[in-house]
Amino acid sequence: MEIELKLLIDPAQADALRNHALLKKYADGAPVRQQMMTTYFDTPDLVFSRHRAALRVRQAGGGWVQTLKDGNQVQGGLHSRNEWEAEVDEGTPDLAALRELVGTASPWFDRLADETLQEKIAPVFSNRIDRTAWMLHFPGGQRAELVLDQGELQRGALHEPISEIELELKSGDAAPLFDFALELQQDIPLRLGNASKSARGYAMMHPAPPPLVKAQPVKLKPGMRAEEALKAIAGNCIAQIQGNESGVMATQGGDPEHLHQMRVGLRRLRSLFKMFEDAAPLPEGMDCELRWLGNELGAARDWDVLAEDTLSQLMHAHPEEPVLAPLQQAALNEARARRAKAGQALASVRYARLMLRLIAWLHGERWRQDAAPAQQEVLDQPVKDFARHVLKEGKRRMARRARKLAAADAPARHRLRIAAKRMRYATEFFASLYPAHRVRPFVRALTSLQDTLGGLNDAAITRKALRELAAQQPAQALGAGFVIGLLTEREALVLEKMCKRWKALRRMPRPG
Repeated sequence: MEIELKLLIDPAQADALRNHALLKKYADGAPVRQQMMTTYFDTPDLVFSRHRAALRVRQAGGGWVQTLKDGNQVQGGLHSRNEWEAEVDEGTPDLAALRELVGTASPWFDRLADETLQEKIAPVFSNRIDRTAWMLHFPGGQRAELVLDQGELQRGALHEPISEIELELKSGDAAPLFDFALELQQDIPLRLGNASKSARGYAMMHPAPPPLVKAQPVKLKPGMRAEEALKAIAGNCIAQIQGNESGVMATQGGDPEHLHQMRVGLRRLRSLFKMFEDAAPLPEGMDCELRWLGNELGAARDWDVLAEDTLSQLMHAHPEEPVLAPLQQAALNEARARRAKAGQALASVRYARLMLRLIAWLHGERWRQDAAPAQQEVLDQPVKDFARHVLKEGKRRMARRARKLAAADAPARHRLRIAAKRMRYATEFFASLYPAHRVRPFVRALTSLQDTLGGLNDAAITRKALRELAAQQPAQALGAGFVIGLLTEREALVLEKMCKRWKALRRMPRPG
């Protein structure tokens, strides 16, 4: 199993890395420099790519080495995958030799038995790399290889630059990789790299918009401890956050749906940390940084909702109103500007440092360092016991905040909305522990209430945004006033619907 941390570096910073004091502190001896040519192979129907694998032959020095990598998982730039390699006599893979290496436990043992596969494989792309490598030895006994790769990917006439750092774990745990990267990042602006060279090469073959990553079901085992559930759920949320990064960072202000899904992933993650705040409190300053990221994404999302949802619906309902089209265009312009600003935040060292710190904290279970016996007791309890307590308290919290709901003001409704949101996320996090027929109706009822409360909150944010827009662009004042009036008129109906949905949810038994 190969475990490595990948970081992107500006080529102009390469000399700063080579001369950095950390290398003098941890490196065993002088670096080794190599010129490498790597060719990736696949079949016409991309058998290896479709099974999330990469087959390559690399020439370095006077020899050739073939490598099969399989099952790449990425979290916070940390890549984990199976890897098999062997020398070959020339620049073509020897699949029979690879089959002996992978062993019967791997699905590739049977796939490579196909005698026609050897004839079908052909080069699909390549890279040329100037690699500088250092062996690092950390105080805890862990060993790692640090490589600086600079070069380019090639596919026909297409070329794409490569400038990255890889920290590959050779022995021990991976915690020092993050600490080393964080210390290095104080002097060199490094960003997380979530795409392998092979993934970037296949993307050159089939250019496509960035994938949209929605929340995936969390799969927990009843025998898990609460601490194990924390790590599993956090990994699920981070995958949603990072999976939408490229979509948010795309040109021309990114895509509204990628930003929405990234924000959902962040909100799920923050709800999880709130759930565990007593047993595994976040390191100092991390919650502040998570709020910063939430504010960057939230500001853009608010304008997207105004432009794409609220004003689009009103234009459809009132096609005769001439003030709505220019108002929507002004809102769309603001939304694009806010999305571009959010993309810049994701491209920043601040964001990269936040994600590095977060993954280091999770991977190293660093809440254990100062955990009191009572905290450790909570983390060690069976996950079903922890889930039962969380869901029970969550419904109680909602009930407290829903008292006198019909007469509640906007701040009170906002508090109920937050409680409903956290309850929904908690129910979805622990859903695999309970029968589906108990979970699904409860989640549907929670979602209905949350949507109603969210609509009221969106209306309040919309009114505030429209007032700001009218102040900045007086030509939009008439349209803004018209929309604010319509939203105010609708509020009574929405409040009535909110009360009905709360009553329905209150009578429904919760899972657990």
